[in-house]
Amino acid sequence: MLLGVMSDTHGNRPLMFQAAGIMKQLGATLVFHLGDDYADAQELAMSGVDVRMVPGLWCDAYRSTRVPKRIVEDVRGVTIAAAHAAKDLRHTELSADIVMTGHTHEPAIKRVGHTVYLNPGHLKGPESRGHRPSFAMLTIADHTIRAAIHELTGAVRLEKTFDRQ
Repeated sequence: MLLGVMSDTHGNRPLMFQAAGIMKQLGATLVFHLGDDYADAQELAMSGVDVRMVPGLWCDAYRSTRVPKRIVEDVRGVTIAAAHAAKDLRHTELSADIVMTGHTHEPAIKRVGHTVYLNPGHLKGPESRGHRPSFAMLTIADHTIRAAIHELTGAVRLEKTFDRQ
């Protein structure tokens, strides 16, 4: 299964929709939007994209008790925990098979123990906190998890493949 992951759109819907279009071309069937801005994610969902969304720290939705700050989902036997910031994940969720967060605007892929940690970067603008805009793609296969950070051209900036444990 192929999943798209984006974060920190901060109202830049043209970049968000550009990334979503590339994700679709690459074969993503589900997109995770990791916050800042929740209204952006809602608009993406209203456009017909299958989206899982959490609010970012700067969203009104973040202060709402009706909007979950974290998502935990099973995809092909892999537990994925997602939140805008790591502080919103419970201790047990931090040991999921895949932990996805945004907030820092810094794209990253790493494995600690059996957990793959992914930050897709940002889609805020041409540059934020010294980083170009980016998004991530996750491929969950029978025996592996592949995580890739993509440029807005679709080119792969960084990728890592891990054995499923």
